[in-house]
Amino acid sequence: MERSAVFVIPFMAGFVFALTVLAVRYLWWLRGLRKQAPGKLPAVLFSHKTLSAINEIFNEAILHRRILKRNRRMGFMHMSLAVGWGMMILGGKFETWFHTGRFFHDTWYAVFFRYFEPQVVGGLAGAFWLHYMDLGLLVVLSGVTLAVIKRIKKKVLGIKNTTRHSRVNRLALTFLWLVFPLRLLAEAVTFGQYGGGGFLTGTLGKLCFTSPMCAVVELPLWWAYSLVLGAFFVVLPFSRYLHIPTEMVLILLRHWGLRASTELKPEEGLQAFEVHACSACGMCLDVCPAIGQQPFQAAYFMQAIRSGKGWEKMATDCLSCGACENACPVNIGIENMRVAARGKVHQDYMAKHDYLPTLSTRERRSANILLFTGCMGRLKPGITEAVKQLLEEAGLSWVHLDEKDSICCGRPMALAGRTDQAATMRAANEALIGSYRAGMLVTTCPICLNQFRNEYKLNIPVVHHSVLLWQLMSEGRIKTERGLECFSYHDPCELGRKGGHYNEPRELLSACGNLLPVDREKSESLCCGNTPGSLSLSLKDRQNITAATLKVLEAPHPDKIVTACPLCQHNLSRQSKVPVKDIAEVLAGVLISTSTQAHYSHEAETIEA
Repeated sequence: MERSAVFVIPFMAGFVFALTVLAVRYLWWLRGLRKQAPGKLPAVLFSHKTLSAINEIFNEAILHRRILKRNRRMGFMHMSLAVGWGMMILGGKFETWFHTGRFFHDTWYAVFFRYFEPQVVGGLAGAFWLHYMDLGLLVVLSGVTLAVIKRIKKKVLGIKNTTRHSRVNRLALTFLWLVFPLRLLAEAVTFGQYGGGGFLTGTLGKLCFTSPMCAVVELPLWWAYSLVLGAFFVVLPFSRYLHIPTEMVLILLRHWGLRASTELKPEEGLQAFEVHACSACGMCLDVCPAIGQQPFQAAYFMQAIRSGKGWEKMATDCLSCGACENACPVNIGIENMRVAARGKVHQDYMAKHDYLPTLSTRERRSANILLFTGCMGRLKPGITEAVKQLLEEAGLSWVHLDEKDSICCGRPMALAGRTDQAATMRAANEALIGSYRAGMLVTTCPICLNQFRNEYKLNIPVVHHSVLLWQLMSEGRIKTERGLECFSYHDPCELGRKGGHYNEPRELLSACGNLLPVDREKSESLCCGNTPGSLSLSLKDRQNITAATLKVLEAPHPDKIVTACPLCQHNLSRQSKVPVKDIAEVLAGVLISTSTQAHYSHEAETIEA
């Protein structure tokens, strides 16, 4: 039937505006990738990398599997919005193709198809499309309902914190909440007046909108639907909902091998896509150890980077524990961006390293192990001595690398964004390590571990002392007498989330006594509150973070709290009511030495005789 199409103008205006702004912004951001990969994109466009990217886009941008794994209710909310909208977009295209026999139509035609062709049936196939489109609408509406509940009573969705949004984001959120209820009402009124409809819109139309008086609200409802949808598209490029298309492009660029700049360039290259792919979903808020502190959590840091205001302090306050990056469903390189921001903050700071020791001309002796205890090793000599005792017990030869020629691993400088100074320290350490004929570098500090593993060019393996001790125990070179003490274990951020070592320390503790479970452990473990990542966080805020961590660790009433990081041990012990020990100290305390083993063996032989 001939019906007016004037009301589609707001939708089309908003849609064209959004496409234009997106095209301009994406082209502007992509300019930063030309130097990184000249001529590379055409070669990978039709490769397996593109297929792999499409697979990830479907799993993460549509199904939101990472969010589902962490929180099923939140995951379902995001998935239903994406899947339902996707169903309606694709379904609308195929539905119009089925009924008209033409695949190509005006952009607005599929969006408002039921207004123009309310009585199209088409047999069983036509009925299928009616119910299919209603199903997509129902899926979206379920997501919108959960989103509203999230704002009113967030605990229903299993979260403690929601992101505070800017005015533009709140406006966009309002439009998004209104779009699909208005579509439901508009289609229901049309079907109520002309008959037909699916299980949702048709039923609602028959129940509520069959009266001739309802005809007066039909066109206004379609106008309202068009206006709100068009308004949403207008604000989309300037709101957090820019993440919807941007996340897909980001995934594609990553699979093509492109990487973000090490400098802070939030409007250029892959970093620009990362900044704008953040949906402010709030998954990072609940895992941040600074909940209730100053709002420097990842979601707010990304907001500040986008706006260009207030990011400096947010960058330097952060503890760099990696919890937010571990929880981010988009895998945004948050820590690298903070480091780049810190480099921008401290770009005028100059450091000299004339004090660094030069290599001695004396010949270095060979050893099984180079032991590097780092800056904290001097503050916590008990841990160093415990490790040395256990290495001797295992019959290994070792050299304490930084006992005299002490040089920092460079991680604090790197976290401060001072990449040149960190490189100077690395060069000095590489030369020192290379002068020994050693089979392995062992660190007592997880921070040093990751720095040596990831930033150095060494030709020997780098191992944390807890992992080496676990290997030695597994081989029977270290034996312990299992006691009755109960332990709660704290996963250091750098050893667990960043190093991937969760099981080895637990195996060691289980051989020493009883290991108690705690509420926040492994990848969900809380930060001790004192890392070299934070440059400006106040002492009070640090102490609050430590207190929150200790509350979790002390909950099962352990005899000792155990960790595998000297910085964590030092920081936790200052506020803990329970003794805090390093895992090497616990192991050394229950060690059955070779002399003791020989004594036990002699006694056994005497009893048998």
